Amino acid sequence: MHFAVRPGVIMRLLSDMYGVVAVLTAIPTVFALACNSEALTGYLVVLGLLGVVWAAGRLFPRPVRVQKNESLSMVALLFISVSLLYSIPIMAYGIPFADAWFEAVSGVTTTGLSTLELDQPSPAFLFARGWMQWVGGLGVVVLALALFIAPGQTARSLGFSNQEMDDVVGGTRAHARRVTVVYVLITAVGVLALLLTGSAPLDAVVHTMAAISTGGFANYGDSLASLPSVQIWTINMLCIAGAVSFHVYYRSLLLSGRGGFADNQLYSLLLAIGLACMVGFGLVWQGGLDIGFTELATLVVSAQTTAGFSAGDISVLSPSLLLLLVVCMAIGGGVGSTSGGIKLGRVQVMFRLARSTLGRTGLSDHVFTGEGKNGGAGREQEALALLLLFLFSISLSWLVFLSYGYPVMPSLFEVVSAATTSGLSSGLTQAGMPLALKVLLCCLMLLGRLEFIALLVLLSPRSWLGRRRRIRRE
Repeated sequence: MHFAVRPGVIMRLLSDMYGVVAVLTAIPTVFALACNSEALTGYLVVLGLLGVVWAAGRLFPRPVRVQKNESLSMVALLFISVSLLYSIPIMAYGIPFADAWFEAVSGVTTTGLSTLELDQPSPAFLFARGWMQWVGGLGVVVLALALFIAPGQTARSLGFSNQEMDDVVGGTRAHARRVTVVYVLITAVGVLALLLTGSAPLDAVVHTMAAISTGGFANYGDSLASLPSVQIWTINMLCIAGAVSFHVYYRSLLLSGRGGFADNQLYSLLLAIGLACMVGFGLVWQGGLDIGFTELATLVVSAQTTAGFSAGDISVLSPSLLLLLVVCMAIGGGVGSTSGGIKLGRVQVMFRLARSTLGRTGLSDHVFTGEGKNGGAGREQEALALLLLFLFSISLSWLVFLSYGYPVMPSLFEVVSAATTSGLSSGLTQAGMPLALKVLLCCLMLLGRLEFIALLVLLSPRSWLGRRRRIRRE
């Protein structure tokens, strides 16, 4: 039987998450205070609003069990509301609301697209952007693996107990602690590695946070182009680290190496990057383009991991190279990583489905193949549904860009970059872009980060209309 969302449960869950967001927001607030930044008042307003909602949420009972539509709706509301709240301190720098919200959405969704021109920005602003992406990446990993994970062997490999697998709230708490340890550890290693390459402390911290979260906000207007090659390659390695499913790290580092780094998605990620580099260099040679090894490899890594860094001017790339990067962005990294896109795990499922379909063409109608066990059919349906929603959103958004007179390939590149939360730009995303297109890209970034389903559940009337369960108190 279908049960509608219970507003009281949503309010309690959302207020609990706001308490966590408030604690995390205190970090850039302290940094703004230390830098005497004009954004300090904005952060205090955000903390005040978060505190009021958190206190109001205490009036609602904590539920024992949470429905799937409630958890998905809460996640969608969390990302939308936090992006609106974080636009407040950004506006303190004299940035209009539309551009401030665009920057905040790009930050919390770990996309990296920006309409701003960086002209000697303050350290507090740069740190806040990197912190926004780092927190967004952590939230993505925790919520994605805890709310979307299917009970069974995968959950047990992460150390989930049977009770945690049945309890979304309890499982999310337990998983959050585990993932946070790994996330902080990898971030610390990344900062140290960049410092050893001669990076300035602020650059090391911000670029590591943006790379691990596969966000792509850099401290310079030309992204990574002005950095030494050793620092660019270090950041590339950190982007790859962020695109690896975090259950691989947890299993390898915190579960006594059980299973190690043996993971099909990891192998597929490295293979995809290698093949894309080979094809890319072939296209560069064929077209006689003046693109260096580091520049092209950085674009391929950034596209495949959906990080969004660049080491050169993307607007000079040929249409064939842009199409190659579009394919890389669409595929993305591993399921349960900070990267966006369709995800390698789902691509593998679709390949297995295609192979199975071809194999069944030679079988009798009465032959039973035994497929569909252990949730296989459900994973195939999920992958195909996501692919359909992705293609529909991209096609519709592409037509909107074309209707404004933008060129064909750059328009496709831009909408795919937003929908996959990649952040690479062909040069179309600017402050002078029409407001309607800025809003469209914000919607695509939110859709891509929430993997379409969560936002659709939130907006579906069926989620809110109908019979509701009574709230059982914890």
